[in-house]
Amino acid sequence: MDNLFLNVLVDIIPRLWPILLISIGFYLFSSFFKKGRKSKKQKSVYSNPRKTKDGFLNHGSEKSNSEGEKKRLKEWQGLEKKDSLADFVIETYKEKKNYSETLIERGGAYKAREYLMTPAERDVYRVLEKAYGDRFRIFSQVRVVDVIQPNTWKHHSESREFMSLFRQLSQWHFDYVLCERENFKIFCALELDDASHERADRVRRDRILDMACKDAGLELKRMRINHATKSIDVVN
Repeated sequence: MDNLFLNVLVDIIPRLWPILLISIGFYLFSSFFKKGRKSKKQKSVYSNPRKTKDGFLNHGSEKSNSEGEKKRLKEWQGLEKKDSLADFVIETYKEKKNYSETLIERGGAYKAREYLMTPAERDVYRVLEKAYGDRFRIFSQVRVVDVIQPNTWKHHSESREFMSLFRQLSQWHFDYVLCERENFKIFCALELDDASHERADRVRRDRILDMACKDAGLELKRMRINHATKSIDVVN
C-alpha cells in the first residue's frame, strides 16, 4: 500500500509543479499591480485635483502619510470655505505682520515732534520769508528725492543703478526749497550749514549732495548764520 502511494506521488508531482509555479507568479504579479494602482491613486489626489460645480478644488477624503501633503490638503480645505481666491489671499496677507507692526500694537512706538524746525531754522525761515516771500514760496524739510531723482532715461527704475542712486539720497532732506509763487516751479534749494556740518559724516554727506545737485542741474545754495551781525551769509 505504501509503495503504491509513493508511486502515485512520484508520478503526479512532476506534472503539477509547472501549475504551482504559474500560480505563484500570478499571485505575485497581481499583488504588485494592486499596490501600484493604490499608490498612484493617492498621489493623484494632490497632483490632479478635481473641480466641483462651485469652481473650488476637491481633493477627496483619502488620508496621506506625508506631513507636507496633509498641510496642503488643510490649506485647500480652508480655501473652499472662502468666498473667493482673492479673499483667501487678502486674509493670509493680513495675518502676516512685520516687527514694526507688532511694536506699534504694543503702544508707545512713536511720538510726535512738537516743532517742525529747530530754533535756528525757524529764525532763518523768518529772514527768508521777509527777503523773498513776495517772489517765492518757501518750503522746509523737503526730501531730496522729491526734488532730484535718478535719471530713468539712463537707468531703468528697477535696475541696480537706479536703486543705488535712489537709496543714496532717500534719507536726506533740504533745509529749504524756494519755488516760484505762480506755478511752484523749483528755483533753488538752501542748506543751513551750522556746526554739525563740520562732522566727518556730514562733510561726506554735503560733498555727495553737492555732486548730485550739480549733476541734476539744481542750484544749491549754502548759508551760515553770522551771529555778529545777526544776518545770514550765503557761502556759495
